This record gives sequence, structure tokens and C-alpha cells, in this order.
Amino acid sequence: MANAPRLVPVLDVKGGVVVRAVAGRREGYRPVVSTLTTSTEPAVVAAALRAAAGTTELYVADLDAITGGGGLSPAVAGILDSATGPVWLDAGFGPRHDVIDLPPSPHLRPVVGFETCRTPDFLREFTFSPCSQTLGFSIDLRAGELVGNWGAWGVGDRRDALGVARVAVGLGVRTLIVLDLARVGTGTGSGTEELLAAIRTEFPRVELIVGGGVRNFDDVNQLGAAGADAVLVASALHDGTLTSPRPAAPPPAPPPS
Repeated sequence: MANAPRLVPVLDVKGGVVVRAVAGRREGYRPVVSTLTTSTEPAVVAAALRAAAGTTELYVADLDAITGGGGLSPAVAGILDSATGPVWLDAGFGPRHDVIDLPPSPHLRPVVGFETCRTPDFLREFTFSPCSQTLGFSIDLRAGELVGNWGAWGVGDRRDALGVARVAVGLGVRTLIVLDLARVGTGTGSGTEELLAAIRTEFPRVELIVGGGVRNFDDVNQLGAAGADAVLVASALHDGTLTSPRPAAPPPAPPPS
């Protein structure tokens, strides 16, 4: 039986506070309300999420950097500086020097998103850089359709996420992140199991992370069965629906008598 996917808590930071991401509508994000803490301060919420998920790993979306391109926010820089485990960082990276200019950290895992990655040549800059070994490439979707300049990637249509995965892996990407923005924070399930299974079948050695819509451990285990190595979670941790222990594998059937 395959190992269960690991949980990676997600921190969305906007205006110096943690916000609740819902359906990718960034203009409507509001300060988070959580069962884990009354604080919205990024360092405090990050610690609470890590404790709830039982991990030192974290995925951080710096929404001010993504939407404004003004460089890493001080709150997010502080999280990276104090990290004791991997930090997957989506900060709307543009030219490769955006990553090179970040404060050095052994825990940094830069995420390049399809949404802002205009062409395969743009991604190639990263895969031939010092950060290539730790790079994650996010296949950004909205209701199953690619969010970004899909026409420049040589794929058939905006639903050909598998085609984008092929291009990315061909360029040397070792970690793929499948994220359906329309599902984020909605508690409606991921809806990406078929795509995950197709990617896993074609690229068995690629690390595969998935996020959006996760409600409970049934969802986590279903995504693991589809091929996910890790599952991004935020709302389910804040709402307390992932507090129960991960279900154990069923015992083997007794031998026939």
C-alpha cells in the first residue's frame, strides 16, 4: 500500500495579515478566523498550522507580491528567516533574479506559477538556475481550465493541463503542484483526481502536490490514491475538520479457513 500523502499547511498573506482564501477571488479575501488561534499575525498562524498538521513544512502565498510585484513582504520574509522546515513560496516570481535576490535560506522552495509564467522559455530560466533542485511548478487551474497563457505552451486547449505538465517535466521540473483556484476554501473537494492519476502514470518519479477544496482525511486519502505525495490544506485546518487522526489502513483479510 502506498504511503499516505503528507499534509502541507497553507498561509495566504495580504497586507501583513493572514487571510482566508476563497475560490481564488483575491479582492474578497478577509482576515482569517480560525479555531486554532485568534491571531492573524503570520508567524503566530504559521506556528498554529504547523502544529495542527504535525509538520515543519509550509506553503506560503505572498499575495501582495503576486498581485503587485513589489518584492517579498516583511512578514513573509520573517517566516522564511525563522523556518525550520521546507517553505514553498509563491511570490509571483517573474524574472529569475526575483528568486536569486531573496534572502538565502536552506528551507526555500520557490514556486513558479503557470498563471504568471508566460512561456516555457520563462520556466527554462528557472530550471537552469541554482534553485532548480528545489523548484516547484504550479499548474494553476480554475474549474479545470488553465489560468494563464496556455496558447504559448503548445497544448491543445485550456483544459490540457497534462500537456503543460509534460512541457514542465521536459524542462527539468521535479515537483509539480496542481491547484484549482476555484476550489480553494470552498470545502467542495479537489476535483483533480483524474488529472493527478494521469500525471502520476506518465511521470512516476515526479513529486506531486495538490491543493484546493480539501475537507477531511477522506479527501486526503483519495488524493493520495490518485497519486499525490502531498496535499495542501488551510481551511480544513482552520475549521477543525482535520483534527481527527488519519484513518489507519484496514487490517489484512484473514486467510480462508
